[in-house]
Amino acid sequence: MNTETKLKIGELELGQGLILAPMAGITDLSFRRITKSFDVDLVTSEMVSSEGLVRNTVRTKMLLQSHAEEKPLAIQLFGSDPKVVAEAARIVADEGADIIDLNMGCPVPKVVRQGAGAALLRDAETVAMLVDAVRQAVSIPVTVKTRSGWSQSKINVSEVARVAEDAGADAITIHPRTAKQGFSGSADWPLIAKVKQAVNIPVIGNGDVTSPEDVGKMRKLTQCDGVMIGRGAMGNPWIFKQARQLTKGQPLSSPTPQERLDVVRRHLELYEESLHGRQSLSGVRSRLMWYSKKLRGSARLRAYLSDCHHLEDMIKICEDFFSALEE
Repeated sequence: MNTETKLKIGELELGQGLILAPMAGITDLSFRRITKSFDVDLVTSEMVSSEGLVRNTVRTKMLLQSHAEEKPLAIQLFGSDPKVVAEAARIVADEGADIIDLNMGCPVPKVVRQGAGAALLRDAETVAMLVDAVRQAVSIPVTVKTRSGWSQSKINVSEVARVAEDAGADAITIHPRTAKQGFSGSADWPLIAKVKQAVNIPVIGNGDVTSPEDVGKMRKLTQCDGVMIGRGAMGNPWIFKQARQLTKGQPLSSPTPQERLDVVRRHLELYEESLHGRQSLSGVRSRLMWYSKKLRGSARLRAYLSDCHHLEDMIKICEDFFSALEE
């Protein structure tokens, strides 16, 4: 049975609301373009420093690389100074972003020490000022991504969500783990349902969505308006297409080893293209490893790749691995 839902953020229509989560060092231009070819409705950039953008730092500006084929595109900003974040939002909007997403959930110490990311869960007043400042600065939709609270004894995501909505946020994404949890334990999906009941803006669920079946389970349990997938999409961009197939009652199609290899090759092409002539062996190595997860012989492949220090050899090892699976 077709139970397809429709997500609308501001004036932007996003189909079923299947969204690629922002992941530092992972959701670069090459990965976003790959996932876009597998029916994702919205892709999100890596987390971008508002301070770095305003200071025109070259490394930060590189994170704004985009391509027409990945649209619509959300750029995620982090920061704690409303004026600086608003100015960064204007820069991002001028660069062609379709959505500004404000990070209010990153638990990494160097981000938290700045009063940004998950630190904002302890400061609802700054949450309101940040959202309001960005809302006043740009005409495109403004969203917030946050966690359940700072710690298990301080679960306040419903309050933060209401504050964000009142300040002008167009949607909110909930990863129902606390900042103290990081990525340990399990995501508390029922908490997403509570936020859904607390606000009138769209609520997007995130956390522990690692299979296409999980998308439907999260929707059913939480009544969320969209589903954001992060680590479950690493080396597995097929998850978006498969989730859509399940929603439409279609048979689930899994990629063959040759299809996996074709996507690996394409991903590496896009990755090298985005580096503009530079080379990152560690970047190539990690991307090759993503695509072998849970496949027969993947541990041996990772060991070979870890010991390999030449790009051509890495690619040859990977090609032999997928060819053997095909046989």
